[in-house]
Amino acid sequence: MYEKLFFLVATILSSYLLKAGGIFKEKEANTFINFVIYFALPLTVVESIRNLKSGKEVVEVVGFAWGVILFSFLLSALVGRVLKLPDKTFKSFVLVCSLGNTAFLGYPYAYAVFGDEGLRYAILYDQLGSFLAVITLGLFVSTGKFSLREVLTFPPFWGLVAGFLLIGREIPSYIDRFLEVSADSLIPVILFSLGLKLDLRGIRESITLGTLATGIKMVVVPLGVLLLLKALGLNQLHHRVILLESSMPAMVMSAVIAIKYGLDERLAVSAVMLGVFASFFTVPVILSYL
Repeated sequence: MYEKLFFLVATILSSYLLKAGGIFKEKEANTFINFVIYFALPLTVVESIRNLKSGKEVVEVVGFAWGVILFSFLLSALVGRVLKLPDKTFKSFVLVCSLGNTAFLGYPYAYAVFGDEGLRYAILYDQLGSFLAVITLGLFVSTGKFSLREVLTFPPFWGLVAGFLLIGREIPSYIDRFLEVSADSLIPVILFSLGLKLDLRGIRESITLGTLATGIKMVVVPLGVLLLLKALGLNQLHHRVILLESSMPAMVMSAVIAIKYGLDERLAVSAVMLGVFASFFTVPVILSYL
């Protein structure tokens, strides 16, 4: 397992060291992120979704994704109320517990452990689960509003639409090759941008609540998913990807939302940073039990 995950750590660490050495700056991560969102990810989504075979597996992945998100939301809201957290802190706590980093960490993990087929299910989980949760549940928690515009202006969403339209259809070999090569750039660029964004100082702020949120998101929730999968006797590839994605740390977008809407950004940043480091230990352990 750790041999498979080595390239994740090596790429993130290399990027972080290059930033520390002054060769790259943290703000340059935005260029790589734009490359992912506007080019590599939409094309990868098209390539992955159009090769999906079973409708049942699609339904299970998406159903579990929303089940995990809603369970995390209800659990974190209950814990937040019991702790009597201030409103802004409560909202940030719910965000980081409910929204998982199923793209920027989930994709590399799925690819490292399960290969291209696992990546296809991870994309499905993320695009029809986590992404839709951000622009619905995430924005509702933060502002009490829902924005259809956010959905329609997000490039990977159109990649998702195109992918479903192309299922079972033949495309020219040169377009297929273009999609394959473009998709190959996704994982290393994601990891490199994550290394540039890594900030060890963010962990020290709100570390107590950040640790609690990380424990809920990365231990309690995936353990619940693991027990359910075992009870139902589900152990196929897409079930293992579901477990993997459910164990991802807080989504980077949860910190972005917290900052944008004036919530407790220190808690959000702390949970995101803690989760990145914790994932290298918790994810292999969780997966070893299925």
